[in-house]
Amino acid sequence: MARWLMLSLLFLSVAVPACAAGGNHAPKVSLEVYGFEEEPDPLPAGICVHEFPPFPSELPCYAVRLPYSFYYIPVHVCALDHPICPTTGVPCIGLGGYVGLAFGLSQTAPTGSPLMFMSWNACYGFLKGPSAAGEPAACLASSTALCHDWYDHEGYLVYLNTSAGTDKVYFDIVNSADLNNHYVINCLSTYDENTTIGGRAQVGGAQDILCPGPTAVEESTWGRIKTIYR
Repeated sequence: MARWLMLSLLFLSVAVPACAAGGNHAPKVSLEVYGFEEEPDPLPAGICVHEFPPFPSELPCYAVRLPYSFYYIPVHVCALDHPICPTTGVPCIGLGGYVGLAFGLSQTAPTGSPLMFMSWNACYGFLKGPSAAGEPAACLASSTALCHDWYDHEGYLVYLNTSAGTDKVYFDIVNSADLNNHYVINCLSTYDENTTIGGRAQVGGAQDILCPGPTAVEESTWGRIKTIYR
């Protein structure tokens, strides 16, 4: 137990920075969703890394709700400043990209039963962090090495429809119950305090949400300005 606590504190000291000016001007976080009748093995392409080319025209933020099926919900970070830093730390001053995100996930079932939360999982190249408040209220993952661009997901959540219900449910990114924010952690390991929520996910019912594009912007205006004067 003592060893686990020491490892948890070490992870938090590295992956969860103090609030500071970040490296991305206005990053966004959104949700995707993929439905499966059975738990897929191996993990399908697109859950952790977008397949390309071609890039998708919009994020897959809606899935039909089927009885007793699984739903994988990746967390998508976009609108990062370009160029993306090739490493992490001090060399990333003036460059974009991200190394992690702390957040919570809420679910709303306005007309029927909710889905059952199963797990929060880090993607390849990321390490899952501790959760004092419990998942999915407090989810965290951080890069094990390099800075990442929008096409790398830091992780995904798994939900299960435990009934024959097909009514709609919505999923929304909220503040982490542990840290009280949902800020992108940039490649300087500081918070991008201007992080905004770009989109939610919907499972079931008639689709009534809009799915944003995968990059939101190809390159932020501030990123272009920094490149000119670098």
